[in-house]
Amino acid sequence: MRRIKLELTYDGTNYKGWQRQSQVPSIQETLERTLGKILGEPVVVTGSGRTDAGVHALKQVAAFTTTSGLSAEVFQRALNGFLPQDIRILRVEEVPLCFHPIADAIAKRYRYLIDNNRPLFPLTRNYCWVYGEPLDIDTMRQAAQFLLGKQDFSCFQSQGSPRKTTIRTISDILVERINDLNGLYPPLICIEVESDGFLYNMMRTIAGTLTLLGVEGHRGVGNPERMKEIIASQNRAFAGATAPAHALYLIDVVYP
Repeated sequence: MRRIKLELTYDGTNYKGWQRQSQVPSIQETLERTLGKILGEPVVVTGSGRTDAGVHALKQVAAFTTTSGLSAEVFQRALNGFLPQDIRILRVEEVPLCFHPIADAIAKRYRYLIDNNRPLFPLTRNYCWVYGEPLDIDTMRQAAQFLLGKQDFSCFQSQGSPRKTTIRTISDILVERINDLNGLYPPLICIEVESDGFLYNMMRTIAGTLTLLGVEGHRGVGNPERMKEIIASQNRAFAGATAPAHALYLIDVVYP
Protein backbone atom coordinates (compact mmCIF):
# COMPACT_ATOMS: atom_id res chain seq x y z
CA MET A 1 0.00 0.00 0.00
CA ARG A 2 1.13 3.56 -0.76
CA ARG A 3 -0.05 6.88 0.64
CA ILE A 4 -0.21 9.71 -1.88
CA LYS A 5 -0.40 13.36 -0.80
CA LEU A 6 -1.94 16.00 -3.07
CA GLU A 7 -1.61 19.76 -2.95
CA LEU A 8 -4.34 21.35 -5.02
CA THR A 9 -5.99 24.64 -5.86
CA TYR A 10 -9.58 25.21 -6.93
CA ASP A 11 -12.23 27.73 -7.80
CA GLY A 12 -15.13 26.76 -5.57
CA THR A 13 -17.81 28.62 -7.54
CA ASN A 14 -19.37 25.54 -9.14
CA TYR A 15 -19.12 23.23 -6.13
CA LYS A 16 -21.12 22.69 -2.97
CA GLY A 17 -17.97 22.67 -0.89
CA TRP A 18 -15.26 20.09 -0.30
CA GLN A 19 -17.28 17.27 1.24
CA ARG A 20 -18.90 14.57 -0.86
CA GLN A 21 -22.69 14.98 -0.95
CA SER A 22 -25.53 13.20 -2.66
CA GLN A 23 -26.40 14.44 -6.16
CA VAL A 24 -24.48 17.74 -5.94
CA PRO A 25 -20.96 18.50 -7.16
CA SER A 26 -18.16 18.65 -4.58
CA ILE A 27 -14.37 18.82 -4.76
CA GLN A 28 -13.93 15.52 -2.91
CA GLU A 29 -16.35 13.63 -5.15
CA THR A 30 -14.75 15.08 -8.29
CA LEU A 31 -11.28 13.99 -7.17
CA GLU A 32 -12.47 10.51 -6.21
CA ARG A 33 -14.32 10.01 -9.47
CA THR A 34 -11.30 11.15 -11.49
CA LEU A 35 -8.89 8.94 -9.55
CA GLY A 36 -11.31 6.03 -10.02
CA LYS A 37 -11.05 6.48 -13.80
CA ILE A 38 -7.26 6.59 -13.66
CA LEU A 39 -6.82 3.62 -11.33
CA GLY A 40 -9.84 1.51 -12.27
CA GLU A 41 -10.80 1.09 -8.61
CA PRO A 42 -12.73 3.02 -5.94
CA VAL A 43 -10.65 5.66 -4.14
CA VAL A 44 -11.38 7.56 -0.94
CA VAL A 45 -9.74 10.99 -0.70
CA THR A 46 -9.33 12.71 2.69
CA GLY A 47 -8.89 16.48 2.76
CA SER A 48 -7.28 18.66 5.41
CA GLY A 49 -10.71 20.08 6.19
CA ARG A 50 -14.00 21.09 4.68
CA THR A 51 -14.48 24.26 2.71
CA ASP A 52 -18.05 25.50 2.36
CA ALA A 53 -19.98 25.89 -0.86
CA GLY A 54 -18.39 28.59 -3.00
CA VAL A 55 -15.16 28.83 -0.99
CA HIS A 56 -11.90 28.71 -2.95
CA ALA A 57 -8.49 27.23 -2.19
CA LEU A 58 -5.06 28.40 -3.21
CA LYS A 59 -3.62 25.42 -1.36
CA GLN A 60 -5.68 22.53 -0.07
CA VAL A 61 -4.06 19.27 1.03
CA ALA A 62 -5.53 15.80 0.54
CA ALA A 63 -4.36 12.20 0.57
CA PHE A 64 -5.43 8.74 -0.58
CA THR A 65 -4.16 5.18 -0.32
CA THR A 66 -3.54 2.95 -3.33
CA THR A 67 -1.69 -0.15 -4.48
CA SER A 68 -0.88 1.51 -7.81
CA GLY A 69 2.74 1.78 -8.85
CA LEU A 70 2.23 5.04 -10.77
CA SER A 71 4.80 7.70 -9.95
CA ALA A 72 3.94 11.03 -8.37
CA GLU A 73 4.67 12.77 -11.68
CA VAL A 74 2.30 10.48 -13.58
CA PHE A 75 -0.43 11.00 -10.99
CA GLN A 76 -0.12 14.77 -11.36
CA ARG A 77 -0.20 14.71 -15.16
CA ALA A 78 -3.10 12.27 -15.26
CA LEU A 79 -5.19 14.15 -12.72
CA ASN A 80 -4.67 17.50 -14.41
CA GLY A 81 -5.50 15.86 -17.72
CA PHE A 82 -8.88 14.55 -16.54
CA LEU A 83 -9.99 17.03 -13.88
CA PRO A 84 -12.16 20.03 -14.80
CA GLN A 85 -10.17 23.19 -15.35
CA ASP A 86 -11.35 24.78 -12.10
CA ILE A 87 -9.37 22.17 -10.10
CA ARG A 88 -5.59 21.87 -10.54
CA ILE A 89 -3.08 19.61 -8.80
CA LEU A 90 -0.04 21.65 -7.75
CA ARG A 91 2.09 18.88 -6.28
CA VAL A 92 2.00 15.12 -5.68
CA GLU A 93 4.29 13.17 -3.37
CA GLU A 94 4.40 9.80 -1.67
CA VAL A 95 4.24 10.06 2.12
CA PRO A 96 4.28 7.57 5.02
CA LEU A 97 1.13 5.46 5.36
CA CYS A 98 0.43 7.13 8.71
CA PHE A 99 0.08 10.60 7.17
CA HIS A 100 -3.32 12.17 7.85
CA PRO A 101 -4.19 15.55 6.28
CA ILE A 102 -6.35 16.61 9.24
CA ALA A 103 -4.65 15.11 12.28
CA ASP A 104 -1.13 16.07 11.18
CA ALA A 105 -1.91 19.70 10.33
CA ILE A 106 -0.74 22.22 12.93
CA ALA A 107 -2.28 25.35 11.40
CA LYS A 108 -4.33 26.74 8.54
CA ARG A 109 -4.38 30.16 6.97
CA TYR A 110 -7.39 31.79 5.32
CA ARG A 111 -7.73 34.99 3.30
CA TYR A 112 -10.88 37.08 2.91
CA LEU A 113 -11.16 39.76 0.22
CA ILE A 114 -13.42 42.81 0.30
CA ASP A 115 -14.00 45.19 -2.61
CA ASN A 116 -14.94 48.47 -0.95
CA ASN A 117 -14.46 50.62 -4.04
CA ARG A 118 -16.97 52.70 -5.95
CA PRO A 119 -17.95 52.28 -8.67
CA LEU A 120 -18.20 48.51 -8.57
CA PHE A 121 -15.40 46.78 -10.45
CA PRO A 122 -17.12 43.97 -12.40
CA LEU A 123 -14.21 41.49 -12.49
CA THR A 124 -14.07 41.15 -8.69
CA ARG A 125 -17.76 40.67 -7.95
CA ASN A 126 -17.65 36.85 -7.94
CA TYR A 127 -14.45 36.59 -5.89
CA CYS A 128 -14.73 39.42 -3.35
CA TRP A 129 -17.35 40.68 -0.95
CA VAL A 130 -18.57 43.85 -2.65
CA TYR A 131 -19.30 46.05 0.35
CA GLY A 132 -21.06 49.35 -0.28
CA GLU A 133 -20.45 51.35 2.90
CA PRO A 134 -17.12 53.09 3.54
CA LEU A 135 -14.80 51.28 5.97
CA ASP A 136 -12.14 52.57 8.33
CA ILE A 137 -9.32 50.09 7.86
CA ASP A 138 -7.36 51.45 10.84
CA THR A 139 -10.23 50.54 13.17
CA MET A 140 -10.42 47.08 11.58
CA ARG A 141 -6.66 46.58 11.94
CA GLN A 142 -6.65 47.62 15.61
CA ALA A 143 -9.67 45.44 16.41
CA ALA A 144 -8.05 42.44 14.74
CA GLN A 145 -5.16 42.48 17.22
CA PHE A 146 -7.52 41.47 20.03
CA LEU A 147 -8.08 38.16 18.23
CA LEU A 148 -4.50 37.01 18.71
CA GLY A 149 -3.71 34.23 21.17
CA LYS A 150 -5.51 31.29 22.74
CA GLN A 151 -9.14 32.17 23.41
CA ASP A 152 -12.69 30.88 23.38
CA PHE A 153 -14.02 31.90 19.96
CA SER A 154 -17.56 30.55 20.37
CA CYS A 155 -18.96 33.98 19.44
CA PHE A 156 -17.74 33.35 15.88
CA GLN A 157 -19.20 29.84 15.50
CA SER A 158 -22.35 29.24 13.48
CA GLN A 159 -24.70 26.43 14.42
CA GLY A 160 -24.54 23.22 12.43
CA SER A 161 -21.13 21.70 13.16
CA PRO A 162 -20.47 21.47 16.92
CA ARG A 163 -16.91 20.88 18.14
CA LYS A 164 -15.58 19.36 21.37
CA THR A 165 -14.06 22.71 22.30
CA THR A 166 -14.42 26.25 20.98
CA ILE A 167 -10.94 27.25 22.16
CA ARG A 168 -8.52 28.03 19.35
CA THR A 169 -5.18 29.82 19.04
CA ILE A 170 -4.80 32.54 16.41
CA SER A 171 -1.08 33.00 15.78
CA ASP A 172 -1.20 35.68 13.08
CA ILE A 173 -3.71 38.14 11.66
CA LEU A 174 -3.45 41.02 9.25
CA VAL A 175 -5.78 43.58 7.72
CA GLU A 176 -4.44 45.61 4.82
CA ARG A 177 -5.21 47.17 1.48
CA ILE A 178 -3.57 45.33 -1.37
CA ASN A 179 -2.96 46.33 -4.98
CA ASP A 180 -2.95 43.55 -7.55
CA LEU A 181 -0.99 43.24 -10.80
CA ASN A 182 0.00 46.86 -11.28
CA GLY A 183 -3.51 48.20 -11.11
CA LEU A 184 -5.28 45.51 -13.13
CA TYR A 185 -7.66 45.28 -10.17
CA PRO A 186 -8.56 48.09 -7.77
CA PRO A 187 -7.19 48.07 -4.20
CA LEU A 188 -8.88 45.39 -2.12
CA ILE A 189 -9.14 44.94 1.64
CA CYS A 190 -7.44 41.69 2.62
CA ILE A 191 -8.01 39.92 5.94
CA GLU A 192 -5.73 36.96 6.69
CA VAL A 193 -5.93 34.72 9.74
CA GLU A 194 -3.69 31.82 10.74
CA SER A 195 -4.91 29.52 13.50
CA ASP A 196 -4.43 26.01 14.82
CA GLY A 197 -8.07 25.39 13.90
CA PHE A 198 -11.26 27.10 12.78
CA LEU A 199 -14.79 26.67 14.06
CA TYR A 200 -17.71 26.41 11.64
CA ASN A 201 -17.92 29.74 9.74
CA MET A 202 -15.36 31.26 12.13
CA MET A 203 -13.32 33.00 9.44
CA ARG A 204 -16.37 34.39 7.65
CA THR A 205 -17.79 35.70 10.92
CA ILE A 206 -14.49 37.31 11.86
CA ALA A 207 -14.57 39.07 8.47
CA GLY A 208 -18.16 40.17 9.07
CA THR A 209 -17.34 41.45 12.55
CA LEU A 210 -14.27 43.40 11.43
CA THR A 211 -16.36 44.92 8.64
CA LEU A 212 -19.04 45.97 11.13
CA LEU A 213 -16.41 47.67 13.27
CA GLY A 214 -14.94 49.28 10.14
CA VAL A 215 -18.31 50.86 9.33
CA GLU A 216 -18.60 52.19 12.87
CA GLY A 217 -15.06 53.54 12.66
CA HIS A 218 -15.84 55.44 9.48
CA ARG A 219 -18.93 56.94 11.12
CA GLY A 220 -16.80 58.19 14.00
CA VAL A 221 -18.43 55.95 16.61
CA GLY A 222 -16.05 53.01 16.30
CA ASN A 223 -14.13 51.49 19.18
CA PRO A 224 -11.64 48.73 18.32
CA GLU A 225 -11.76 47.47 21.90
CA ARG A 226 -15.36 46.39 21.33
CA MET A 227 -13.79 43.28 19.82
CA LYS A 228 -12.72 42.27 23.34
CA GLU A 229 -16.32 42.54 24.53
CA ILE A 230 -17.58 40.47 21.60
CA ILE A 231 -15.07 37.68 22.33
CA ALA A 232 -15.80 37.76 26.07
CA SER A 233 -19.54 37.47 25.45
CA GLN A 234 -19.15 33.97 23.92
CA ASN A 235 -22.42 34.80 22.21
CA ARG A 236 -22.87 34.60 18.42
CA ALA A 237 -25.51 37.36 18.56
CA PHE A 238 -22.87 39.91 19.60
CA ALA A 239 -20.66 39.35 16.53
CA GLY A 240 -21.15 40.60 12.99
CA ALA A 241 -22.81 38.90 10.05
CA THR A 242 -21.44 35.77 8.42
CA ALA A 243 -19.67 37.22 5.38
CA PRO A 244 -20.38 35.65 1.96
CA ALA A 245 -18.52 32.44 1.09
CA HIS A 246 -17.37 33.41 -2.40
CA ALA A 247 -14.76 35.85 -1.04
CA LEU A 248 -13.00 33.29 1.20
CA TYR A 249 -9.80 31.44 0.27
CA LEU A 250 -7.92 28.65 2.03
CA ILE A 251 -4.34 29.70 1.27
CA ASP A 252 -2.17 27.33 3.31
CA VAL A 253 -2.17 24.20 5.43
CA VAL A 254 0.87 23.95 7.71
CA TYR A 255 2.53 20.69 8.72
CA PRO A 256 5.49 20.11 11.07
